[in-house]
Amino acid sequence: MSDQGKQRQASQGPQLLLQLRGGARERGPQHYEHSVKRGIRLTEIAAELGPELAVLRRLYPDGLARLWGSTPSQQVNNAKVRALRDRQAGDHVLFYAGKTFYSRARILHLFRNPAVAKRVWQTADDGQTWEHIVALGEVEQFDQPVPAGPILAKLGLPNPLRSLTLVTAAQYAAISSLLPAMPGPAASPEPPAPRMKRKQLFAGLQDLVTSSHRNRGDAAARNLPLAILWAIGRIEAGEERLVRSEEMSARLTPILERYGAAGGPRAAMAYTLGPLAVSGLWEFRAPEGWEVDPSGFHGEATPGGSTDSYQGLLPAVAELLDNVEVRGRAVAMLSRAFAPGIDRPALLGQVGLAGYDSAAGTIDVASLTGGEPGASGPARRRSAQVERIVRSSRFAAAIKQMYDHQCQVCGVRLETRDGYYSEAAHIQGLGKPHDGPDEISNLLCLCPNHHVQFDFFAIYIDDDFVVRQTSDDKKIGRLRRHEEHSISPKRLKHHRRFCGLPG
Repeated sequence: MSDQGKQRQASQGPQLLLQLRGGARERGPQHYEHSVKRGIRLTEIAAELGPELAVLRRLYPDGLARLWGSTPSQQVNNAKVRALRDRQAGDHVLFYAGKTFYSRARILHLFRNPAVAKRVWQTADDGQTWEHIVALGEVEQFDQPVPAGPILAKLGLPNPLRSLTLVTAAQYAAISSLLPAMPGPAASPEPPAPRMKRKQLFAGLQDLVTSSHRNRGDAAARNLPLAILWAIGRIEAGEERLVRSEEMSARLTPILERYGAAGGPRAAMAYTLGPLAVSGLWEFRAPEGWEVDPSGFHGEATPGGSTDSYQGLLPAVAELLDNVEVRGRAVAMLSRAFAPGIDRPALLGQVGLAGYDSAAGTIDVASLTGGEPGASGPARRRSAQVERIVRSSRFAAAIKQMYDHQCQVCGVRLETRDGYYSEAAHIQGLGKPHDGPDEISNLLCLCPNHHVQFDFFAIYIDDDFVVRQTSDDKKIGRLRRHEEHSISPKRLKHHRRFCGLPG
């Protein structure tokens, strides 16, 4: 909304958009039921939304958008053209059908997108689609449809209403007594949630890890880091922050049973939901009029029946974790909550965070598979399409030659039958989620032992180029540096964050 529009609404109130629903021929009732009452899953139209996806995700944290559209007009400055041109976020929409007004909503956002319109509503008989789209807030369905005649007469408009029409704030105020009173809390937008600092986020995660170590026998303490990792995996995959409780249970329970608390699915979730509620990182949502008891399995509904509740990370937490380096540090911190014997790569892969366990990341999109364990004879093979990152052997050879194959950490130069051996290690890996560059400033010359330790975050390099152990910050030695080797501080910071350090 423009500054002028904000000032207008602050002083005069919202305008009113009289919106024709359309009849059976235009599939109006079906469209209204589909995209306004039931809502559209953002995942279903993500490809068509483009940059609008991020905006709508903020407006609809549960991933369910309420959308309505209008076809373009070929006329010049008629009522519809003026309505499409002058309506703004914050205005109210009054839906019209059968000579009555039957529901009302507030406009949260406006955008024009023919691809989205075709995906949601297809096209009209004339080939046009409803590409002028409004994103709506909570829809107020009137208990009894309001006769349109008196309202249209007072506004000086024809009855029946024949066109999308925008009513001024003053006119809206004049007919407000003929409409149901607007619910107080829903009439104005919610105040923005306070922003969370990275320091607060990591302090909260550290509390989870400390609690897990302190209460090794407590199932809840073991399950909580798993649930947070699973939620971070959703962010990595670009999924909605909030998830239906029933879906969360179905997807998370097998992970909890394998890596966390035993005792069956119900016990596994019960040990998790209660602590999540008081973690300061999580929120529960239920439809209006329902109460959710997070200590229960799916929550309890006061009137009875299914709550259809949602839950997930708080918006401020999810916003911070949208940064890959913040995710890397968070994953590293939460991974410390698990016993040393746990298969971390398998765990992280199962929650959608494959590649976060190593500085190299994941290189292959698909992997080749061999024979079954214990099978005799040559390993079985199958064809697979594999996407591999193309490394420059020139840079690898250059870094090894620069250091004459001596490890920059320990100085060892391994001798083989055919000469000396060393390895070129990328500081910020080329694989996902790191996506580092293949260049000399992102490379180290290491022996195999220190390459493995560096890749799996057992050691790191601080701002003063001192090599330290990640577990206790103990100094190992100063990194050997050639005068012609400019090492990127940015890449070193990235590696430290995935070690679980501030950077």
